[in-house]
Amino acid sequence: MKTKAYSITEGSIWKSIISFAGPIILGMFFQQLYNTCDAIMVGQYVGKEALAAVGGGTGFFINLLLGFCGGLASGANIIIAQFFGAKNHDELSRAVHTSFILAIALGIIVTIAGISLAETAMNVIKTPADIYDYSVEYLRIFFAGVIPMFLYNMGGGIIRAIGDSRTPFFVLVIACFVNIGLDYLFVAIFGWGVAGVAWATVISQVVSMILIFIPLIKSNESYAFRFSKLRTSPHLLKKMIKLGVPSGLYSTMYTISNLIMMTFVNAFPTATIAAWTAWGKLDALFWMTVSSLGMAISTFTGQNYGAKKYDRIKKGAWQGLLLTLLVTGIIIIIFRLFGKTFYGLFVPGEKEVIDIGMKILLFITPAFFLYVPNEIFANVVGGVGKTYVSMIITFLGICCTRLVWLFGFCQGFTAFDANDFIRVITCYPISWLISATMFFSYYKWGKWIARNNGGN
Repeated sequence: MKTKAYSITEGSIWKSIISFAGPIILGMFFQQLYNTCDAIMVGQYVGKEALAAVGGGTGFFINLLLGFCGGLASGANIIIAQFFGAKNHDELSRAVHTSFILAIALGIIVTIAGISLAETAMNVIKTPADIYDYSVEYLRIFFAGVIPMFLYNMGGGIIRAIGDSRTPFFVLVIACFVNIGLDYLFVAIFGWGVAGVAWATVISQVVSMILIFIPLIKSNESYAFRFSKLRTSPHLLKKMIKLGVPSGLYSTMYTISNLIMMTFVNAFPTATIAAWTAWGKLDALFWMTVSSLGMAISTFTGQNYGAKKYDRIKKGAWQGLLLTLLVTGIIIIIFRLFGKTFYGLFVPGEKEVIDIGMKILLFITPAFFLYVPNEIFANVVGGVGKTYVSMIITFLGICCTRLVWLFGFCQGFTAFDANDFIRVITCYPISWLISATMFFSYYKWGKWIARNNGGN
């Protein structure tokens, strides 16, 4: 396996975005595929309680820890993209090796926190008794594989930052098939249940880590990995943390608001929780597509910022927005046509769960258009280093809005029916609209690129 750097500072903008984002989308599809297979396996071979455990509150807790540390790591990717665009080879090499030190440190912290806080986290979000033990078991095994996961994500981020999105894609494809095969072996044949899908995920993450290091070690370019150079550059580490902490808090704020909402969801019957979990797997297909385009925009912005091509950045923002809106429309159509079939994969014969899931789908999907500007403009301003802006807007537009809605309009239900649940999840489109308005306003009138560097 061999990696090759690609500059996206020249040529057609929209073609650059598509060619870069395409492998990321496909890679995330395969990553989501093995997450979906986890859910299908436990849903069919163990039951709806196991399904609710694998993707409900556990998913939010995982995203809380991984999201923050992933945001920290993204600070390294922004710097690497900027050094690559500026052709600063010495600093690029130092940044690569410093980033792996950061990934190891974060992995150790999250492993300890995830395993030790599993029970506490499930108690905080009021996990129902019939899925509590499954949830704790899944979390403790999952977090045993966090360090290789972080090293893969950092390695993949480095390779994407230098313009190669294909190599991480091939790695994810291999890991996906490893995970699916182990899912079937551990759950269907060995009967390990929730523990089986958790161990399958851990092993596939180890495979991903090994494979992503191969092209970095084989490379002779300035972004190559060498054990002899594995040391921290304090000035780069400080800059990575400065950029990464706001990004981490940006991700964490989304997750915290979702965790709070999960306490409301867990007040509903298990059928509703299972429907919400199944919807989460379908919903993830939208998020992975939009976030892939966002990652492409971030790398595009970082490289062009390093190359001082500021007008090209602004053109890329608008072309990226239009492209993402078009893709979103296609996704909505597909979801509405095949949603019921998809739900049937998770809970065959569970008509109540499928009916609730379809009500969720029909309500949420039109609001996807409201989220798109958040993804695009957050990655544009983040790509030039203004990650703190995303943190502030997310706190105000997402967290505060959702808290006001949930505690102001969703308290004291006496009949937990589908209409009550729709009222709870209304916090999503409202918060997306408010934060999108704030992001657009900052992009249009804020000083996210200094005036002497090309205006705003």
